[in-house]
Amino acid sequence: MKERGCPYRNGVRGRSFASRPGIGGVSCTASLHCVGCRQDFALPVRPDATPRQIDDKFKRHGWRLDPHVCPGCISQAAKDKRMASQKPSAAAMRAQAQMIQMLAEHFDTTAGAYADEWSDKAIAERTGLAVDVVVEYRRAAFGEIKEPAELAKLRQDIGALETLMREHAAAMAGEIAQLRARLAKASAGFAA
Repeated sequence: MKERGCPYRNGVRGRSFASRPGIGGVSCTASLHCVGCRQDFALPVRPDATPRQIDDKFKRHGWRLDPHVCPGCISQAAKDKRMASQKPSAAAMRAQAQMIQMLAEHFDTTAGAYADEWSDKAIAERTGLAVDVVVEYRRAAFGEIKEPAELAKLRQDIGALETLMREHAAAMAGEIAQLRARLAKASAGFAA
C-alpha cells in the first residue's frame, strides 16, 4: 500500500517536520531519527521542499536512509569494522596471555581481592598493557573487587556511632529546651 503525502509532514518512518514563525517568514526544519544513537537530527529546509529533496539534503550531509543512520554512527561502524579486522601482534597476544596467567595466580575470585602487592596497575605495568584493559578483562572474566569484611565492619560501626551521636544530640537539645522554658517561666515573676 502506497503512503499518501509527505512522510516528514506526516511524522512517519522516523521522519518529522516542524515550522515556526521566523524573521521574514516561516522557519522550517526536517528531522530524522538515527537508529544507531537514537538521537533526532534536524536540518533547515524550504517550506515547499518535497520529501525527495529533503532526503537528498540529509544524504548530502552524510546520512544513510531507510534505516536512518547518522554520519557519526556510520563513522563509528567503519572504525569498529577496521578494528575488528586487524590482527593483534604476537607481542600483544603474549601480553594478554601473561595478563590472564597473572590474574589466575594473584586474584581470588571468591574473596574478590588481589594477593598482597598485586593490583590491576601492577599487572598492567608488568605486561605493558593499559590499566583499562586489565580492569575490563578482570571484571568480565574474574569478577569485581570486593570490599574486605573488616572495612565493611568499620563502616557499619561508624554509621552506628553517628546515629547514636545524633540521637544523644537530639535528646540533649530537648533537655536544654525544657530547662529554658522552665527558666523563662520562673523568671517571668521577677521581671514584673
